[in-house]
Amino acid sequence: MRLRRLQARLLVWFLAAILLAVGASVLTTFLTSSDPGETPTRVVSRHVQHRLARLWDDPVATEAYVAELRDTTGLDMRVRRDPALFSGRRGRGQNGMIFEDGVAYVPVVKGGVVVGALELRTGSPAPQLWRVAVALAAALLVLGLVARRVSKRLARPLEHLAQTAERFGSGDLAARTGIEKLPRRWVAEEVRDVGQAFDTMADRIARVVLEQRELLAAISHELRSPLGRARVALEIARDRKDALDDVDRQLVEIDAILGDLLASARAGLADLRIEEVDLVPWLRKRIAAESTGGGQPGPIELGVDDGAASARVKIDPALLGRAIHNLLANAWAHGHPKDQPLDVAVSNGEGRVRVAVRDRGPGFADAVLPRAFEPFVMGGDAARSPGRPRGMGLGLTLVRRIVEAHGGSVSAANLDGAGAEVAIELPVA
Repeated sequence: MRLRRLQARLLVWFLAAILLAVGASVLTTFLTSSDPGETPTRVVSRHVQHRLARLWDDPVATEAYVAELRDTTGLDMRVRRDPALFSGRRGRGQNGMIFEDGVAYVPVVKGGVVVGALELRTGSPAPQLWRVAVALAAALLVLGLVARRVSKRLARPLEHLAQTAERFGSGDLAARTGIEKLPRRWVAEEVRDVGQAFDTMADRIARVVLEQRELLAAISHELRSPLGRARVALEIARDRKDALDDVDRQLVEIDAILGDLLASARAGLADLRIEEVDLVPWLRKRIAAESTGGGQPGPIELGVDDGAASARVKIDPALLGRAIHNLLANAWAHGHPKDQPLDVAVSNGEGRVRVAVRDRGPGFADAVLPRAFEPFVMGGDAARSPGRPRGMGLGLTLVRRIVEAHGGSVSAANLDGAGAEVAIELPVA
């Protein structure tokens, strides 16, 4: 019932507008007809009254005059010499005339006394008050039904939006308005825009919640493995000091997993700490930091096209830095030779700037390439690369989420001959 309050309010406003329009029409009619002045009907009526009053004492002359009027006008009329004709009758009109049941009576006055009347049959009875009231009530009923249908048509899409929002807020993440499927004549453009915006928001929220659930489902297994190995290594360390190196590697792996989880959680939110930066200088500093303290096992070369040298972008430096780190780590983990430089290329397109990382490893397996950015998808080479901590298969997934949070896109492809390219595209500022 709460959702139908809008429809009821619209109906009340429509009915109020109809009643106001009727009242204004009646008032306008009254004001414009309250002083008709010397109308043709009044002039003719007064002329007939005066002529009949002069001829009244001569019945033959009176009948001759009425016969002349009858022949001239073609109307059905006769003389009534009954002085009591006007007593008890309703509907008295202008100049003392009476209109009753399709008959008009024009009084004849001599010496200030009504002595008779000219009876004129008009053929159409004057409308009675109750008939006018019934007609007005019928018109109001029809208009009310039309107003009810119109208010229902206007309120129905809004009620549908409210019901969908209530279902979504109650935990039904699959609730959608589906408003784009409705015929355009049923839904106003503004309401359609709201519905489409709600569906877009709901899709994003549902995707974030689903990915968070998948992440949480994997945390237990992924953290238990390195923790279990670390406990075993600590037991062995009592007899072998070199086992402490194994503990350190397990802790590094745990730290990398937690870093990916935290960054992934931030990438799904809207609180990005945006800064406008020159991309190439920022990227040079980031690559330098990765080469010196970021755990990258080999050299990195940055190539910049002329059109991209001055590109400016709006980014969250911490999050995008994490994405760059994951791109580089993914290339090393998938078999890029550590004695050869890893290529990073920056190019410019129409309103976008592209950063591509190209390795010389075996490339993506055919079965893995279409799913490279999905959660928990890991290539076999990543697991076999020595000296690299085993991840969760979230590296490229996190890259995609971070880049999409910046309004960009990602792509992956195998290069001709050998190697793979993973690229991100960002809108320029």
